[in-house]
Amino acid sequence: MLTDVQRRLAVCVCVLASGALSAVASAQAPPPPRPGASVFSVFTHATPSGFERSSIIRTEDGWLIRATNQITAPIALETRLFELTYDAEWRPQRLSMAGTRDGELFSVESTFGGDIVTNEVRTGTAVSTSEERIDATSVVLPNFLFAAYEALAVRLSVSRPGTQIPVYVAPHGYITARVNSIDTQHLETAAGALRARIYRVTFDNPNDPIDAEIWVDEGRRLMRVSLPSASIDVAREDIISVSTRLTGDPHPGDESVRVAAAGFSLAATLTTPTPADAAPPADGRWPAVLLVPGSGPVDRDVTVSGVSIFRQLAHALVDSGFMVMRYDKRGVGQSGGRAESAALDDYAEDVRELVRYLERRDDVDRDRVVVVGHSEGGWVGLLAARRERKIKALALIATSGISGDGLILEQQQTALDELAESDAVRQEKVELQRRIHRAVLDEDEGDWEGIPPAVRTQADTPWFRSVLAFDPADIVRRVRQPILVVQGELDQQVLAYHADRLESLAQARTRDESTVEVTTLDGINHLLVPATTGSVSEYASLPDHQITPRVAEALVDWIGRTLPE
Repeated sequence: MLTDVQRRLAVCVCVLASGALSAVASAQAPPPPRPGASVFSVFTHATPSGFERSSIIRTEDGWLIRATNQITAPIALETRLFELTYDAEWRPQRLSMAGTRDGELFSVESTFGGDIVTNEVRTGTAVSTSEERIDATSVVLPNFLFAAYEALAVRLSVSRPGTQIPVYVAPHGYITARVNSIDTQHLETAAGALRARIYRVTFDNPNDPIDAEIWVDEGRRLMRVSLPSASIDVAREDIISVSTRLTGDPHPGDESVRVAAAGFSLAATLTTPTPADAAPPADGRWPAVLLVPGSGPVDRDVTVSGVSIFRQLAHALVDSGFMVMRYDKRGVGQSGGRAESAALDDYAEDVRELVRYLERRDDVDRDRVVVVGHSEGGWVGLLAARRERKIKALALIATSGISGDGLILEQQQTALDELAESDAVRQEKVELQRRIHRAVLDEDEGDWEGIPPAVRTQADTPWFRSVLAFDPADIVRRVRQPILVVQGELDQQVLAYHADRLESLAQARTRDESTVEVTTLDGINHLLVPATTGSVSEYASLPDHQITPRVAEALVDWIGRTLPE
């Protein structure tokens, strides 16, 4: 799906705390974690922006978390010293950290004594001290030091939905972390299978609650921290290896396949209906659907905030008698290739190779091969369908009907509306975003002066350039295939009017076979699940992680009428 690229300019959302103490449930003494070292990669807007090395050490009196890091975005941070000690009951004792932030030296020394913490903070040559009252069992989470979440992982391992955990955001203040829900995710890695407990948590920051996902392994060690509203994702190296992929409950018709692409192979799951799902076609050839994912490093299941969008959609379509293929994007999961050099056209060529693979199979009905793209995957599908006649029909789910340049600015406007920024701040951020767009699109003479280097690193990429330059108006008119547009009415990443725009563009085509239909799903967000507001900030607290069956129903009905047997 299209990431909220504009949020890099709207605000850096991290856990910044202030306010009074609140009642917190007493913590159960957690069992010990597995000691050892870990390496984490930091991603901002799905782009690598740093790393962190950490370790948990068992001491004579308790536990020591030690780390170093280098991060370029959303701030420039190099931490040379980070040591955080807890006693045997996981009550904080002492914090020491030092390094540079945005080029300026800093250090923090915090000493915890029961419900009192004393801080000494140095920034450049300035020194300040403070003393605050906190909960004696607080988890200490300094901003942008993700190794500190190891202690939160330990505390979460004995939590249940509704638990409140005291958090001290050293040296800023005291908040609580509220556990909303807990799920389980299985992963396949080169070293074997892993089981993750996924805790969806809300940091109750006054006036600005922040939702997060914390993944914890069976050794009570941190695997992943995801802050959707800030587009920050921190993941342990073993779960982002190219040989790793998320797995859910397998379907009996699942087949793992590899398809040759441009110098590498794409890994995919091809699911064929079983006799329990549908009666086999008389000629043994199934209608086939290829699911095309949106932006970011998503694998074949496209799991976002606990919603496995494509796995659920694939199983629903298989139950209705369709063979379905879903795949890891290039450079993701078990697929080869490099994502950092790929643009929309490259992803479209991957789709063409997958379609050709399906068309060559003896158990596929070549006259009923359908491509279904979600969000940015709809744009990729359009590019592929324009060039590939083997694609017989195209469905666009939650897909933008305006240019990428306009979409990113629209998404930024939505984010700024949610943050209730002042007019002056809004104008400043919008103008900076426009300057970035001009610099990216003017590849030879782009003016990057005054634009933060970290922002340029994220924006000056083939993918972002191709997104900004993409205009569906230029492509839709050259696509001959029948088109179905499916749109969630509450979608706040691709607003509902985009479906009308796509319909208008498709209706302008003159060929008899170039039909278009639109299905609008009331109460449904960008992830295709029921929602209240549809906001990105709502994703982590969604109570329902099942996509609406109306998506599959609309696809099955449309394909049946458009490409009859």
